[in-house]
Amino acid sequence: GNDIRGCIQTDAAINPGNSGGPLLDSSGRLVGINTAIVSTSGSNAGIGFAVPVDAVRRAADRIIRKDAPAAAPGRPGGGSLGLRVAADALRDALAGGGRGRG
Repeated sequence: GNDIRGCIQTDAAINPGNSGGPLLDSSGRLVGINTAIVSTSGSNAGIGFAVPVDAVRRAADRIIRKDAPAAAPGRPGGGSLGLRVAADALRDALAGGGRGRG
């Protein structure tokens, strides 16, 4: 996998659907963005990690600066997920050629 460095280790619950949510301190201040959990059991119990808010701000500023000319000033442009659609033949080959077999 990819290394994610400089994260905050947390015992906050990180479950499917709430990664990407805020990690707050006891005063309600944003500390980071919940990102991942390491679990030896495969369940949602384990060690959680969050990206520090300063790193999130730097990344958001870079995205806004990069996309600003294509959109209204100070507003991010359209995003993308970096996905490609595979040709039918490749899809079938990856699926084991099960299509059309009886």
